[in-house]
Amino acid sequence: MPKRRILAIDPGTRYMGYALLEGGKPVYYGVKVIKTRDRFPHERLKEARAVILALIQDFRPRILAIEKTFFSNNRNVALLNVLFEEIKAIGRRKGLKVISLAPSTIKRNVCGNGRARKWEVAKVVVAKHPELKIFLHQNRKWKERYWQNMFDAVALGMVVEKIVAKEKT
Repeated sequence: MPKRRILAIDPGTRYMGYALLEGGKPVYYGVKVIKTRDRFPHERLKEARAVILALIQDFRPRILAIEKTFFSNNRNVALLNVLFEEIKAIGRRKGLKVISLAPSTIKRNVCGNGRARKWEVAKVVVAKHPELKIFLHQNRKWKERYWQNMFDAVALGMVVEKIVAKEKT
């Protein structure tokens, strides 16, 4: 039986975290930067779509996991919500099982606390996957915030792996 392949996405209109988990282990992960300088929203969405399509084409996951976005009345959040819906639509068009979870659900499953901070999630992820420790402590705060996107995607993948494993039993 082939190992389960989950592509987990922490959507962002500037930084998009991603992680490919195979058999519950992160095998490819990182952060894609969406260029924002002097770009219209539709150009940023187009670039983000291209990133998602490339990840799906390169890794051929069976499951696409997406962290749900929150709703608010500001332009960046509105763009993020559109991106979230587009990622879901891409996954469905590609025939993937699409699972989306709220950040609080992910935090509750990973940390036992739905209001855990991002660094708490990262610490639990590193405890489970020590190979990611190199990304945890950085010499600049902005670098730590940057890598949080990847940690969020890995955490999402871990939770979806548990959910799918339970469905199989």
